[in-house]
Amino acid sequence: MKCRYSHLHIYKIFLSVFALLTAIFPPFLPNAPERTVAQEIPATQTIETSAPVEHLFTHCLIAHPEIAFADDNEYGKHLDRDCLTPTEFRRILQFLYEDGYALVDIRKTFQEKGSYAERIAFEFPADKKPLILSFDDVVYASKNKGKGMSDKIIVTSNGQLAAYTEKHTPQIHGEEFVPILEEFIMKHPDFSYEHARGTIFLTGFDGILGYRTQRDSPNRTEERIRARTVVNTLKKKGWNFGCHSYAHGHMKKYSTEHMLSDIKKWKTEVESLVGKTQIYAYPYGEWVLGENCSDPRQQALISAGFRLFCGVGNQPFYSKFPFKSDTVKVLFQDRCALDGISLRSGNCSRFFPAQEVYDTNRPIPYSSAEIH
Repeated sequence: MKCRYSHLHIYKIFLSVFALLTAIFPPFLPNAPERTVAQEIPATQTIETSAPVEHLFTHCLIAHPEIAFADDNEYGKHLDRDCLTPTEFRRILQFLYEDGYALVDIRKTFQEKGSYAERIAFEFPADKKPLILSFDDVVYASKNKGKGMSDKIIVTSNGQLAAYTEKHTPQIHGEEFVPILEEFIMKHPDFSYEHARGTIFLTGFDGILGYRTQRDSPNRTEERIRARTVVNTLKKKGWNFGCHSYAHGHMKKYSTEHMLSDIKKWKTEVESLVGKTQIYAYPYGEWVLGENCSDPRQQALISAGFRLFCGVGNQPFYSKFPFKSDTVKVLFQDRCALDGISLRSGNCSRFFPAQEVYDTNRPIPYSSAEIH
């Protein structure tokens, strides 16, 4: 009797413990519906084809200003002119966000029409203003290694996008436009509409994204594998790619044969990694349209499948070239540059107060800049 009572007592204890554990850790039921948090769908507006769509662009960031702006670094003058520091980029994003801007994928703003393209209306949050961001020359050229910029974009062991600089502590860091924008969107998800990020305009003469994928690279096969991993991760996050030519030359000096060769190299070495794109950014903002867009170099770009062409300018407009003509409709979009020159000249004043963005680590103090 004593033994039987002891077993019964133990059994009751077991049931009590089991009930408690079940309450704390519910059993997995394969067909049980998942708990979901109701997400508010924002009211939308239609952005008509006549409405402005701002497009801002910059280059890779000056990840290490202390190196870039050292007295013995001549390359720092180039970086000061053409690039932003991480501090400035973060400040700009905050000002844009507070002013009601949100990112839209550039591919949602136009569509192909035959051999050309046309702008289309698109839906966007009613309380936001559409903004396109793009980034030129994301190559991290080998000749500039160790002069103040990152060496490459990488995917970390936990699948996050980061920057890498070999001769820096720490080597893996977030002082580049990709991880900075990713972090900002994580904190402010309403800054990105439908997972939009930015457009990365690539050349190919020294590889892409910091990987030596060009045809004369001694480690080309391995580098292409590494680059493709980064490309795929960027795409999954919402980034897209555009062509910035292969060699980043002055197109006005190109012959037609040179242009055709440049396009072929880009498609062979870069498009094979990032996929097809219809977006082209003229190097140095130089157009080669010709009368009635008949210049054979421009026609070569159109024949290669490019449909939206981006330049450099301060006004937010889409245009169809040539003006006042119904025969040819080359779709063009201007882009406002974000760099040291534009900060000091006030070209971006409609977006943010440049003096509040300006990094005091720059070699030229804002107060003593020649132009504002």
